[in-house]
Amino acid sequence: MKNLRKASLLLALLMMASTACGTADDKGKDAKDTTPTDTTPLTTQADMSNVLEVPDGLTSNYDTISILTAEGKLASVDELTDEDADVLTKAMYDRTVKVEDKFGIDLTFTPVNPWGDTQSLARQSVNSGSDDYQFVFTCASHMVNLVNEGLFLPHSDLPYIDIDKPWWNKEYIESVSIIADDPYILFGDISYNMLQRTACVFFNINLLESKMNMQPSDLYELVYNGEWTIDKFTELVHSVYEDANGNTLNDGDDIHGLALFSANQVDWLAYSSGIEFTTRDEDGYPVIDLYNNTTIDLAEKLYKLQFGSEGVYDYKDNGKHSSAFSQGKSVFFVNRFLCCDWFREMKDDYGILPMPKYDESIDGYHSTVETLVQWGGVPVTVSDPIYVSAVAEALAYYSRELTTPAYYESTLKLKLTRDDESMAMIDLIMSNRDTDFLYINRLKKLGDIFKRIVTDGQNNFASNYATLETAGETALKTLIQTFEDARE
Repeated sequence: MKNLRKASLLLALLMMASTACGTADDKGKDAKDTTPTDTTPLTTQADMSNVLEVPDGLTSNYDTISILTAEGKLASVDELTDEDADVLTKAMYDRTVKVEDKFGIDLTFTPVNPWGDTQSLARQSVNSGSDDYQFVFTCASHMVNLVNEGLFLPHSDLPYIDIDKPWWNKEYIESVSIIADDPYILFGDISYNMLQRTACVFFNINLLESKMNMQPSDLYELVYNGEWTIDKFTELVHSVYEDANGNTLNDGDDIHGLALFSANQVDWLAYSSGIEFTTRDEDGYPVIDLYNNTTIDLAEKLYKLQFGSEGVYDYKDNGKHSSAFSQGKSVFFVNRFLCCDWFREMKDDYGILPMPKYDESIDGYHSTVETLVQWGGVPVTVSDPIYVSAVAEALAYYSRELTTPAYYESTLKLKLTRDDESMAMIDLIMSNRDTDFLYINRLKKLGDIFKRIVTDGQNNFASNYATLETAGETALKTLIQTFEDARE
């Protein structure tokens, strides 16, 4: 048995917890037709009937597989003991050992600062032609640059990786890739923070009952009936404001329908709305489809939510808006699942809902996975990509078998939620996590257009698009050309 130091470093790999124009009168043109066909929880035996198709006895010149990864928050320890073996840590340890034993190798990790060091070290290694690292993992907002520069191998060179298997998130991988048919990233159960970094809506049950005269079942019924829309969310949020401190000022000590932190939440709402902002051309490359009747209306809805009443308060501080919710000052809170861990000491019970959709014409609910989620890649300098692809497939498979259940069932659902229906909501949300190409590839700030509604304090969607369109289109063309050059 390898010691827990490796398991802790593996957690560093897998965890970044902190931290063309036109019209579309037919809303269906912009709606993602991705109604969940399988809302089975992630960890059922039915899922695991998919067999790992990596044979035993594979050999290679590698005795050690080296992984460059963004640093995590867990300190390494010398050995696994009963005292520190929480369910998730134990699962991570067991997963590591299974992979090491299967291939007769060691997994070693180089954890570095994610805000630059991962990128610089990866570039330095690849540009020097060195096979220093067989995997690179860091947050998507940084990895996307490395991918687009051609530093990683496509899946066509990694034959053991099969993204049709349930331990990979195929829809997400394809949606963020320049060429969906031959992607370059590793994403799925191999990094359990894909669960942590999924957007959702929290609600305070006590305030829901006392300030809105509603029960949690009323909200769940809206979801199940397909009526949980941005308009309905706005209506509920705007119905609550109380001058709790009696100073006649709308401030952070009052009770609000929604606590926000600047523009982040509006961004997640936009990209979780079920509307597509990019399509694909006949060659499979992304095409911008951001300005049409539906997106104009979406911008109006988001502006109305943010500025339409006293029920929304922008704390302009990441810590303060989460504290406001945990202290019972806000009915709703838009964030990611990782926030559950922040609410362990919260006195009031809370529930969880999917992100509201654009309108009832949208099929299903779509919760985006934010940009700090971790992606992986296999550098073009690896000497044995076939063998490395087998290791990657095994890492993802055993993560599905061990670490995902540990986090999803034992941590997220049992420890961090307060009611049974929230657990069902988690299953619904996780069955349809996705994002849009424009969310990851911002294209000279064109992807920030919904954030600007908040930062500018006015609904200037049309003028912003006119300002950003040419630079965004040029950036996309440059990106595609750079990508094509790197493949030659």
